Amino acid sequence: MSKILLIAILLGVLIYFISRRLMMSNKSTAVQRSTKQGFVLIESSVPILQRIIKNTIYTVAIGAILFVITIVLAMKVKIILFALPISLYLMSQFFLLNNQLKYAKDQRIWFNPNTNDVQVEWLSGNRMGFNLLRDVQHVRAVRSVQKNRQVLFGYYELTVQQQPIYIPFIIEDNQVNAGFFRTLKENYPVDPKSSLFPII
Repeated sequence: MSKILLIAILLGVLIYFISRRLMMSNKSTAVQRSTKQGFVLIESSVPILQRIIKNTIYTVAIGAILFVITIVLAMKVKIILFALPISLYLMSQFFLLNNQLKYAKDQRIWFNPNTNDVQVEWLSGNRMGFNLLRDVQHVRAVRSVQKNRQVLFGYYELTVQQQPIYIPFIIEDNQVNAGFFRTLKENYPVDPKSSLFPII
């Protein structure tokens, strides 16, 4: 029993430090905006990111609690082990969150609503420019199999000049970006795909 209690305490401490780190990272690593005449930066917003982080941490906490309960009860009732994969899935939402946040911060997407020109910049220094109406060859939406506390992880994969461009769903939640995504969906069929772990 003491080992189970130790696991529960360690999981609780881990969740606390993960949530604290994500919150601090969200505040301290905001994208530095440079001005591009006529272009809008396609990005998420601080309130949206805070909501997503909070809801995901809540989901991970539920998974951790379910994991501990499953381990404790499985000592007496083996059939309860069916809940183990569910708890691990819920806890894995942290890795999906981290993947989405990292990709959203590692690239900048600029959109000109008048000309439909798009400029993509990566922290690596690479850049790409294309026209949203003419140059996109294929659009695919890879999404998680279900929402957890109103959070649906996934991403759009745009094939441009034979190269993929990935846009996390957390960026679409920002209403400022509605014109970009509306133009994309109105002009291209979106090939849907479900995945248990839609990691970019």
